[in-house]
Order: sequence, then C-alpha cells, then structure tokens
Amino acid sequence: MNPAEPSESRSAPTLSAVAKLAGVSSITVSRVVRLPDLVAPQTRGRVEAAMRQLGYVPNLVAGSLASSRTSSVGVLVPTIANSIFADTVQGLSDELEPLGYAVILAQSRYDDAREDHMLAALLSRRPEAIIMVGSPATEDGTRLLQRAGIPVVETWDLPATPIDAVAGFSNYAAGAAVARHLVAQGRQNLAFIGGDDPRGTRRWLGFRDAAMEAGAKCPRRLILERNASGSVAALAELPGVDAVFAANDAHAIGFMSGLRRAGLQRPGSAVDQPVAVIGLGDLEMGRLIEPSLSTIRVHGDAIGRTAAKLILTRTGPRHIDLGFELVLRDSG
Repeated sequence: MNPAEPSESRSAPTLSAVAKLAGVSSITVSRVVRLPDLVAPQTRGRVEAAMRQLGYVPNLVAGSLASSRTSSVGVLVPTIANSIFADTVQGLSDELEPLGYAVILAQSRYDDAREDHMLAALLSRRPEAIIMVGSPATEDGTRLLQRAGIPVVETWDLPATPIDAVAGFSNYAAGAAVARHLVAQGRQNLAFIGGDDPRGTRRWLGFRDAAMEAGAKCPRRLILERNASGSVAALAELPGVDAVFAANDAHAIGFMSGLRRAGLQRPGSAVDQPVAVIGLGDLEMGRLIEPSLSTIRVHGDAIGRTAAKLILTRTGPRHIDLGFELVLRDSG
C-alpha cells in the first residue's frame, strides 16, 4: 500500500526555479547544494534565500534508486531525551514496519532553526510521508511541508488548519481540565511551570483561563530553561503556591523532589499535600514515586497508529481528536 496522495496537488519547486529567482545559473544552484565552499558567500546567500522562499529541498537520493519509491517515512519529534513521545513513535512503527516502511527519526530539541534544518534533511531523503509532533514552528518549515507533495500528519495537538491531516488532543482543554480539578479541591494559589513552546503555551492558556473562570486568582507562570528539571529553582520562585500544573511529567517529578526536600510534600492522599502537583504524559516514574503523580494521560500509541493510517489512506476524517484522561493519584 502506498501512502495516499495529499488532498491538494502541490508541485515541488525545481532547481531551475531557484536559479531564476536568485539570478544565477542552474549549475551554480547545484554547486551551492553539493559543493557550497566553491561558491562565493554573497552568491551562496542569494541562492539559499531563494531556496527558503520557494521551499526548495535538494534531492539527495536522485540517481541512486531505480525506483522513485524510498519506502521511508520521516518522523520529527522535539526530543528523545525522555520517553514522553516514545509511545507515539512505537505506535506508528508498529503500523508501518510490517508494510515494509522504514521510519527515519529526527529531533528538533525545541529549537526553531534546528527544526527547519531537520525538516529539510528529512525531505532531502525523499520520504513518502512526514509525521511530526506539533506543527511547524516557522513559515519556512510550513512552506517546506506544503510544497513537498507528500502526506503530512501533525500530532500531539489539534491545529485548526493543518497542512494535511492531524491526530492529537487539545492542549488547551488539558490545561483547563487540570485547573477545574484543582479549584474544585479548594486550591486558590495556582501556578504553571514549563517551557514556552507552542504546545506548552496552549496548556498554560487553558489552565489560566479555566482557573479564573472558576473563581481562583490568576495563576502564575514560570517558564523554565530548556532541559531544566523544575525543582529547587522553581520552588524558590513560587512562594505561597498551593497547586502546580507542570507542562510534562519530567518537570512535575523534578518539582516534587524540591517540595519533598522543603517538607512541603509527603506520602499520603491528595488532600494531605500542602502543594498539589499534576503533570502530563503519565511516565512510569510518576507512578512509582511517593506520593504518586497525578497526570494527564495522553494516548500516545493511538496517536502514532492513527497518524500512520492517515498517511496510508485518504478515506475518513483528516482531523482526529483522540482526547486525554485526567489520572488522579496522591500528588493532586
């Protein structure tokens, strides 16, 4: 089974189109792609700007295959440093590998420029589809995918106007569900900790809006540095807080270690905790620590399997909300 054609026909930009826009010969463009050090920096910069504007991606497999099929699918995730996205990658691999597809995995590390670079790198291998966690962070990234002429599935979010198809959940609704639960517990001084990436920001907005609608004070937001654990430093920034929603379980677990050292968290039920903590991702470690971590459970495996099916067929809906669960344990 071949991946389905995109819903709208898109013609990929050509090398000659880049040459025309940059005002150089096609041979010069080819040199920029394959031997950039042989091209004057000013000319190279003009060609690279034209490539970005047109969304042109060089074909690094041209001439090496007798068939135009590569039997590969590119997958771009923010990170492989923790296992939050592992179920999604496993789910799509379980669907695609029995059909003969190889999964090519890349990570953006939450860096916009790196994301664009890795998208271009994946597309240069001419995959038959691209699956990515979230949506492109930049217009250049969006342009690359729109003009690639292959199926594209965005996951772990629900953009209103996806490039092609989407399988995920509402990050805004997840944040709102956590806030409503905490306020119903009687918590009034709420805070959110996490990064400022688009999905984390939507979780924050849902959390803030629902908390205020339920009558709580406007929550505080602490933006953590990339790869920060969110433990002692976060605790010092949030005096008087009685409930925290962490953008993911890794941040929540780090923050809870700081609470335990400060004597503000102990074994026992949620009502016994001076500071309630809820994460997102349902990592195994969160189930094992004391107190066990309350969390938003995301159906990562189902997201991966659904994304795989969306690139294999054009039938059925292209905007699939797989929802989430608020799993309550001892921490909140």
